[in-house]
Amino acid sequence: MFDKIQHMGYLTPDLDRAVAWFEESFGAVKGGGGPLNPGYAMPSGGRNAYVQFGNAEAELLEPTDKTGLSSEILTMHHVGYVVPDINRAIDQLTARGFKFAADKPNVNVLGQTLLYFDSTTTNGVKMHITQLPGEPVPPNNGLEIERIVHAGYRVKDLEEAIKWYIDKFDGSHIGGGPSRTGSRNAFVNFGQVQVELIEPTDPRSMGANHIMDHVGYAVGDIASCIGECESHGLKFVADTPNTNSVGQQVLYFETDTSMGSRMHLTRLPD
Repeated sequence: MFDKIQHMGYLTPDLDRAVAWFEESFGAVKGGGGPLNPGYAMPSGGRNAYVQFGNAEAELLEPTDKTGLSSEILTMHHVGYVVPDINRAIDQLTARGFKFAADKPNVNVLGQTLLYFDSTTTNGVKMHITQLPGEPVPPNNGLEIERIVHAGYRVKDLEEAIKWYIDKFDGSHIGGGPSRTGSRNAFVNFGQVQVELIEPTDPRSMGANHIMDHVGYAVGDIASCIGECESHGLKFVADTPNTNSVGQQVLYFETDTSMGSRMHLTRLPD
């Protein structure tokens, strides 16, 4: 059902600065945006912008009411999943017990048709399904991101979270295990997309069952991409990538150079 992750959505207290960061750090191009009326994604209304880099995209949202908003420039907000036929997907997902935040999809400034899930049926996290317009894909810009490989979530109960993705999205648990820090993780594939689930050392410290944690960007040549990122002032937590339990080479950015948000480069196994 899910073809790919179209974009990650981020809340920001300073839209112009967030756009500038993606332009300067990833060579992104602003694809559109503008004022937003109050709605499910931003109850107070506000404004947004889409930035595109490689084959990836991010949506940046600045709410009118910034009460309680993190001082970090980028706070993960939602994931947009691409489906080939949104009306058919709505019917299939409704039959599985999902609810949606509106009666019908809307079309955004990029011509994408989308509909948010009601987060009470998605573990309290925001996500939407998206049908892309039937137009040619624009040429790549900036950092050579092949795709968004996964969204990462911290979860209170790893086994329960794995089962949810298997039952609800016909997922397949492909690997995982203990980490060097004492936490545990799991990777679940569903359709053509993936999620990483992370159970922290002390799950009781979490305020919710699911919390957005990070995004993984897949690249073809990770060494070259690391060098390009460093030339734009980005730093990494280590000198070289590590290989995770599913054969992905992974290297996280230092969050003080990635606007306070966790993200990593990923080289997928051949």
